[in-house]
Amino acid sequence: MWRDWDENSIREDIELMKRLGIRAVRLFIKNEDFANEYGEVHPQALEKLKRVLDALSEHEIVGFVTLLVGHMSGKNWRIPWLAFEDIYKSHAVEKTMRFIEGVVKEFKEHTAVAGWILSNELSLVKRAESREEALALLRAFSQAVKSIDRDHAVSSGDVPDSFMQETPNVRSYVDYIGPHLYLYDTDLVRHGYTYGAMLELFSNSGDVPVVLEEFGFSTHQFSEESQAAFLNEILYTTLAHSASGAFIWCFSDFAHESDPPYEWRPLELGFGIVRRDGSLKPAAEVVKRFANELEDIEKLGIHTEFKRMPEASVLIPFYIFRDYEFVWYKSALGFWRLIQPLLTSSILLSSSGIDNTMIFELDVERVLNSKKLLLAPSTVIALTSTWRKLLKYVEEGGNLYVSLVKGFGDLRAGHEAATHLWAELMGLENVLEAGSVGVVYHGKTEVKFVRNFGSIEKGARVEVDTPIPIYAYRARPVDAEVLAVDGNDSPVLFKARRGRGYVYTMLIPVELAQALTWSMDWSGKLQKVFRSLAQETGVEVHYEASSAEVEVKVFYGQQADIVIAVNHGNYKEVSIASSKPLKDVVKIGGDASLTSWSSNQVAVEMPKKSGLVLYLKH
Repeated sequence: MWRDWDENSIREDIELMKRLGIRAVRLFIKNEDFANEYGEVHPQALEKLKRVLDALSEHEIVGFVTLLVGHMSGKNWRIPWLAFEDIYKSHAVEKTMRFIEGVVKEFKEHTAVAGWILSNELSLVKRAESREEALALLRAFSQAVKSIDRDHAVSSGDVPDSFMQETPNVRSYVDYIGPHLYLYDTDLVRHGYTYGAMLELFSNSGDVPVVLEEFGFSTHQFSEESQAAFLNEILYTTLAHSASGAFIWCFSDFAHESDPPYEWRPLELGFGIVRRDGSLKPAAEVVKRFANELEDIEKLGIHTEFKRMPEASVLIPFYIFRDYEFVWYKSALGFWRLIQPLLTSSILLSSSGIDNTMIFELDVERVLNSKKLLLAPSTVIALTSTWRKLLKYVEEGGNLYVSLVKGFGDLRAGHEAATHLWAELMGLENVLEAGSVGVVYHGKTEVKFVRNFGSIEKGARVEVDTPIPIYAYRARPVDAEVLAVDGNDSPVLFKARRGRGYVYTMLIPVELAQALTWSMDWSGKLQKVFRSLAQETGVEVHYEASSAEVEVKVFYGQQADIVIAVNHGNYKEVSIASSKPLKDVVKIGGDASLTSWSSNQVAVEMPKKSGLVLYLKH
């Protein structure tokens, strides 16, 4: 684009963006076209960037300028002033900041500039050897930009498992977290739910705004219709999870199939919502409809007059974003495997109608006064100080759900203890025999309730699928009640009163089990367990879908609510029960249909991967 300059084509694209309702774009600076080996910016390149920004401004579209583009479309591109192995070294950082300052100074007051992004997926060019090395570069970038331009957002632009996307560690340097998500799954319902759960993980319970900075699929991977349905599903998901925005990769297909990297990466040619000849794919119509609806929804005051009010939070373990001596789980399993039980916990809650956030363990005090229920799912270990904080939280009226695990598959955390407060917090005695790797659950495991639990009656049974061996604790009650047993009549679910609150301990890590399954159980049986947990702990579920495959998020207002429903599955007719008497229900967005409503229920017809936005007066 920058070297083979065609301003007319660029303007035509921007005009089409405007017609489709696109408000913001990411701009990539190809560094070898912009600067010399000293990081000094070419004046003619700045002039071209100005023309692009001018055209965006004329059409009331803003741009987020990505400054360091070493990686794009499956290829690492040359950066003239540094070798890739030197990216994080001080002499290279100095030249990088010289280049960045040259661009930012030139355009800091341009009306089309909305933000500055350090890189595009810099870790794919070279991953930092340490957190400190990565943060030193991000800190230098943030300080350099903010010293010149304090009015526009900055972000890192890196991949999700990068040090530069760790919310608790980068929140002082960036204005938003911008994960790039290309997810795949054997369960396509779980796949759709996972995007929302990832947004919650990076949000850290509202700590930092989140923008889904890159997502999409190529129509050389999947059909155009499937691409459109996926984008539709995720756009409504990002809205439902309070994301500040979403950038689709990308606007148009690439034309030069023999050029690198397209010669060896044919999928990269087809990510656009517009074909190479300028005609619209079905995805473009999805974007246009969503953009038009979003404008009306925003006028109603979503996120301002209408707000989510989640009463539950999932704890993100300390070792996800911090390093401790001899705590090796992240190096052994990697970021993606570690977060799976956390994401699944959030998904199980959301599919049960329970809105939730996620909070980093070291930040847990931020939510102790605002959440009725905290969940520590599939816990291998937590800090001793965290267990003390949680005990105090429960004693003062909060509620805690903990599921414990000693390992799975080839990972066995034998030389570990999840907690030191078995009796004091959980009312249990750990009776696992010395030297044991744990109780092994593998295959179908039945959980039988021996007491009433929420809406679950004594005698009810729930099956948990454990496709690979899971190693668990064995415990007996000290002063806890036994709520459920496994197929061998060993107690697995307990309830203990502590002060004004309750602790629920589960010895079968159902979140890990569901994360490992080929396909999650969407029958509603596991969701009933979590709804019963909500009932017992006073977490209110005001709107509940009849299908676990339909995610419902509520934005509460004074006299009305906005409900966003996303069908992560196939076509279905769904009812949404309301605990509030309804006076009127109006569809204000989405490609699903409102078919009827009564004072306590809404009937909807939801095509595959569809969304629906309702305005409900009560």
